[in-house]
Amino acid sequence: MAFSGPTEDRELIRELLAGYADAVTRQDLDGYLSCWTEDAIRTGPGGDCRGTDELRAQWHGVFEAVAQMAFFAQAGAIEVDGDHAAVRSHCLEYIGLRDGTSRRVVGEYTDRAVRVEGRWVFAERAYTVLMG
Repeated sequence: MAFSGPTEDRELIRELLAGYADAVTRQDLDGYLSCWTEDAIRTGPGGDCRGTDELRAQWHGVFEAVAQMAFFAQAGAIEVDGDHAAVRSHCLEYIGLRDGTSRRVVGEYTDRAVRVEGRWVFAERAYTVLMG
C-alpha cells in the first residue's frame, strides 16, 4: 500500500485521521462518532463493534477506566479509488488511567474509508497493538 489517488482526497482523509485523534484526546463522543458510517465496523483489542450504538457503548466502557488520553495519528498509506480508500495509520497513545497509573501504546489501524455526501468517514477500522 502506498499513497495514490487525488491529492485533495488524501488530504481530506488525513483530516479525518486528525479529527478522530482530536475527538479521542478531547473525549468528544459526538466528534468521535461523526468519523464513522452508521454501520461501521471496528475490530481489535477492547472488542469488536458494529454500528453507532456499539461504538458508543465501547467508548463509554473505555472511558470508565481512562481519565485522559493523548492520541496522535500519522498516515502510513492512503490509496484512493473513487469514493473508497484503503488507509493504514499508526498511533501513539498516552493513557492516564483512573487508578493513577499510565500506559503508552503504539498501534496500527488498517482502515476502509468511504466518501458519504462529500465527506470521508471510516467504514471499517481494524486496530492492532504494536507496542504496549
